[in-house]
Amino acid sequence: MASLSIISWRDIPAQVVVRRGRETAKVQLSPRFQEAVDRAAMRAGRGTSNAYLADWKRSDPRPCGDDIQAEAAAEAARIEASFSDEQLEGLIRAKGLAAPPAAGSGPGPAAGSEPGPAAGSGPPGPAAGP
Repeated sequence: MASLSIISWRDIPAQVVVRRGRETAKVQLSPRFQEAVDRAAMRAGRGTSNAYLADWKRSDPRPCGDDIQAEAAAEAARIEASFSDEQLEGLIRAKGLAAPPAAGSGPGPAAGSEPGPAAGSGPPGPAAGP
């Protein structure tokens, strides 16, 4: 069984990685995501190498199908479609951090987890859940 992880800078996804044994498939998200990471890092004062690198994280792996190229491409496409330019701008303004849900507003991602419908697999947004 293969496993899928999302690599993010703070809460901005940048790459999808799928592993099956020694095989790995990686799909980098479109340039708008890397640009958002760079802009958010500068806004957060994390422009130095060590500070910037410290905020990269990998989501907990989740199981996926064994066609690792197809799984990586499908997850990347899902992330691309689920983030509007406005959502990315909001993350940039928030220094790369997704706003925590308001108290009593319903379930949200657990502390330290990636936002999205499956643990670590997606962006914050109106349709996203834990």
